[in-house]
Amino acid sequence: MKKILVFVLSLTLVLSLAACRRQDGGTLVVGTTEFSGEFIFFGGSSSYDVAIRDLLNGAGTIATTPEGQFIPNPTTLANADTLFDQVTEHSNGDKTYRFELNDDLEWSDGEEITASDYLFGLMQGSAYSMAEAGHASLSAGIDLIGFQDVRDGVTTDFAGFNLIDEYTFELTIDGANLPYFYELAMVSIAPQPEHVYTNDGEYEWLTAAEHEALGTNDTHIGEYIRSFMSAPPVSSGAYVFETYEEAQFVRLERNENYAGDYRGHTPSIDRIVVRVVPSATDIEHLLNGEIDILTGLVEGNKIERALADPNIHGDWFPRVGFGGMFFATDFGPMADYRVRQALAFLVDREQFVDVFLEGYGSLVNGPMGLGQWMYVESDRIPDELISYTVDKDRANELLDDAGWAYDEDGNAWDGDGYRYNDAGEELQLNWLGTESEYSDLLAPIITPNFTEAGINFTARQAGFDILLDHYYYAYEMEEDEREYHMFNLATSYTALYDPYYSYHSDWLGTTYNANQFEDSIENPAAPLEDGERTVDELTVLMRELEASQTDLFLEYWEELQLRLNKLLPTLPLYSNQYYHFVNNRVRIDGDTSIDGIGLTGFWNWQQAVVDMEIVED
Repeated sequence: MKKILVFVLSLTLVLSLAACRRQDGGTLVVGTTEFSGEFIFFGGSSSYDVAIRDLLNGAGTIATTPEGQFIPNPTTLANADTLFDQVTEHSNGDKTYRFELNDDLEWSDGEEITASDYLFGLMQGSAYSMAEAGHASLSAGIDLIGFQDVRDGVTTDFAGFNLIDEYTFELTIDGANLPYFYELAMVSIAPQPEHVYTNDGEYEWLTAAEHEALGTNDTHIGEYIRSFMSAPPVSSGAYVFETYEEAQFVRLERNENYAGDYRGHTPSIDRIVVRVVPSATDIEHLLNGEIDILTGLVEGNKIERALADPNIHGDWFPRVGFGGMFFATDFGPMADYRVRQALAFLVDREQFVDVFLEGYGSLVNGPMGLGQWMYVESDRIPDELISYTVDKDRANELLDDAGWAYDEDGNAWDGDGYRYNDAGEELQLNWLGTESEYSDLLAPIITPNFTEAGINFTARQAGFDILLDHYYYAYEMEEDEREYHMFNLATSYTALYDPYYSYHSDWLGTTYNANQFEDSIENPAAPLEDGERTVDELTVLMRELEASQTDLFLEYWEELQLRLNKLLPTLPLYSNQYYHFVNNRVRIDGDTSIDGIGLTGFWNWQQAVVDMEIVED
């Protein structure tokens, strides 16, 4: 009965969307993988949630261009052209940026966007109250003075934010965090609606002591904000939240009060429906006209079908990211880099890439993307990296060296049965994959070699939200409650490539360092060779550069890739050409001579939508 009900709901959705499109021609339907429903950021959400958040949030102090450049946002700032002239450098190394807002910014409900909303947005991403509500990755304003005191609940007065008047505020960067390669990003903040979330002052930010005194009292502001997570009440972005049906779709309406992106562009499309479509049939939905946009296609057969259809046009570019097997490096056998290396010598990555991408991508040996400028300009990468190809003898040597050298009876493992260590523990590894063609192809490729090497290997598939929960939050579980050692995932980098947040030991026990990976001076993940530096050292060196020091940034990035290639917190599988396809009814400003909708590695459909319009029904 349950299956029948799901079918009826899905059919009703298809019919209602079709009817909606026939009525006004102003609805854009975008296909996506499953949401996790976190449209107000609490950490650990998926890129599909991020697309919704991008549409709901605007008025940032700093904008990112399609080329990946950071610039002061003139739609938000009255002093965008003179921002750098108004920077104050203090004798102690601190640096203050002054922001003057345009006085015509409004929330979707007509309320003014003022300077205090930017303070509220900063607190929402840093306050102790938010951490207690489950916001796992607080980093808003992390480089400003006073961040740690707010984060730790010592105070609710953010020293790095100075409210001047209704339309003016200052942000002061802690000199200890300078120089920084992406300095302008340090003062990139966006507003959040204080008038909604504070409920006329009934809810307050709390220090640690105040929170403890209140206990679980529901006046805790973090809990109150979290209650809106899947239904944000107002918007500063191009669209306003309307409806979310779990595992089905999100519906958004055009925000009539949106001031525009950094160019002042506002959308003409009235409504957006972002609809979940199974990866196995997503191309059918596009070709049949049930959805208008399908992004991120990587499979060769799907790409070729879309390219051959005269009613479809699109964009492609080298991906600024990669896909791979992401390891929980703090859990069980996977905590030893030699075990991770052994797995790398057992996975036929070339076969997977050939079958999965069918010529539309390449095998990579590090967490990098073919479209990253460092990859394009490097003389050392990828040539100096270990290219992990199937080598069963080397894999067996590594597993022996890691201590998994015995059989069930404590004798030397002779190639029969599963491996054990000297404590009598079996070498068991569990993989959680998405319900996708990716997993369907990868599991049969890796399972036989793993089993032959003496690994008791299990492979399970689950919904994307379940996978993300285990990947991001397993560190919160007790050891005996944890189950999965590896996950199949992919990531795309933003214009701010700062691997400090992904790999540095400062972020152990948070969702940022999701692999729970440590390679520090005090605890290197593998012995250091002469002149070799830890990941902790390299990620700090990369960020402590002036923006002009691109040569040094590239040098440190190359060293980082060499170290990660040895330690393998993630086993990279591929980077690829990223294809985004669109029905011909969707065009940029109605221009049918343009093939594509202007997407790049830093400018996705949710940014480009302000330039699109429906040219036919």
